[in-house]
Amino acid sequence: MAIFIITEGITKLIPSGWLFSFAGFIIGLTLLRAWTSGRTNTRDRDLHGRLVLVTGGFTATGLEIMLELAKRGAQIVALVPDLSDPLVQVLIQLIQQTTGNELVFAEKCDMTSPASMRQFHETFVKGRTGTGIEAEPPRIDAVMFCHEYTHIGVWDRLGRSKAQRLEEEDRRRKNAYGTYFFSTLFLPFLLRSPPERDIRFINVVNPMYAAAVSQFEPKGVAGVAASLSTSVTQLESERSLRSILFARHFQRVLDAMVNPPVPPTSQDSTQIPITLKKQSNIKFVTACPGFGLEESIAPFLGATRDEAGVLQSRLGRALYFIFWPLLFFVSKSAAATSQTPLYTLCVPHHSRLPKPSAEAVPTAEPQSSSPSSNASAKPKRSQEPEPVLAGGGLYRECDMVQLPSERGKRLMEEESVGRAVWEWLEAGVKAWEEEEKERLGTTDAKPGESGPSTTAAAETAQPEVDVDSTLPGLKGKFKAS
Repeated sequence: MAIFIITEGITKLIPSGWLFSFAGFIIGLTLLRAWTSGRTNTRDRDLHGRLVLVTGGFTATGLEIMLELAKRGAQIVALVPDLSDPLVQVLIQLIQQTTGNELVFAEKCDMTSPASMRQFHETFVKGRTGTGIEAEPPRIDAVMFCHEYTHIGVWDRLGRSKAQRLEEEDRRRKNAYGTYFFSTLFLPFLLRSPPERDIRFINVVNPMYAAAVSQFEPKGVAGVAASLSTSVTQLESERSLRSILFARHFQRVLDAMVNPPVPPTSQDSTQIPITLKKQSNIKFVTACPGFGLEESIAPFLGATRDEAGVLQSRLGRALYFIFWPLLFFVSKSAAATSQTPLYTLCVPHHSRLPKPSAEAVPTAEPQSSSPSSNASAKPKRSQEPEPVLAGGGLYRECDMVQLPSERGKRLMEEESVGRAVWEWLEAGVKAWEEEEKERLGTTDAKPGESGPSTTAAAETAQPEVDVDSTLPGLKGKFKAS
């Protein structure tokens, strides 16, 4: 009966001569939507017993990621600036009830405040949180940075005051500083983990990095003033590219820690020591989800509201609603933007790959003298290698990609570029801490130090790793396993 009513309604609304054209139009829109949504993560991973920290977890993409992690059994700690927000508690309960996973919690940690991050670090290391992460010893299996993905800035700069543009640039810098500070703050703690443990840092960035490759230069203090005359697209592309280069250099530092320097050889020596390079069990990668409707397009047009609830741009909101049908088909949903970050979390780690055994080594078969047997023999296809998570790599559409052009490749490979980005972030974090201390009137630990809890946690009977030359800002020697 229902099918008859639907068929009768379609034949009355659409003339019979237009049925095939209408069907083709619907099929075309469906294919366009499927193409713009990108690849889907086909890999799965059992995350029971794994602890994942998520920043920006209550954005559209962050919620989708937490939902998928909860379905896989992960223990999730969402870092939020304010635990008293009723929306946080409601969403946490919804995820718990929807997935049946009760190990989803929220902890206070403001990624724009060094003092808040230090407090969370001290609480976590001492195992005194109230959200079920009081493991002895505490562990971290992955950190998902989702707070840097959301676009910052409105295309209509004529309607933005100087104070608003400076505030936007301040948000860009603080987001980058927060990722750097949080990563280096927890590094001594993570270095004490067993060397076979799979630990991942995943930084989710916006897709505009390609626009900055041709003229990227790490900016100093003068970059804030220069940002007033720079387009929003250029500022966002530089922010994204800087995060990618930071991840690449961070992986260099991690790998250098597990590879001791080769001892010098004397002139009379007849043997040259050869050491195989090891890979760190800690991987730092960048994931680019693409252009999302809610976190890329809408903020760019100014169709969203700021933290105070003020609409960014009325013109942008009008354009957003007018062109929404088109934007829906050419941008990604939150479910689609979560696929690449999930892929980087599920793709195998090099320590988890099976070791080649002697039985698995193929032996050479004796060749037959009969020409007929040689003719009937079929060549064996070489088995494709298993994809492995590449530390410092950039992932997009569930695959590892390179920066465009030869200059992009040089930016990724030249250590001097990564070091310059690192030093820019380090100097900014020091000034950031001093600024917060002056504002709060506190006298905490000096900038660049990890605090008393980190020092106490690092003092264990472990071999020393000298990081003075490879890890600026974290002075001294950490104890690493």
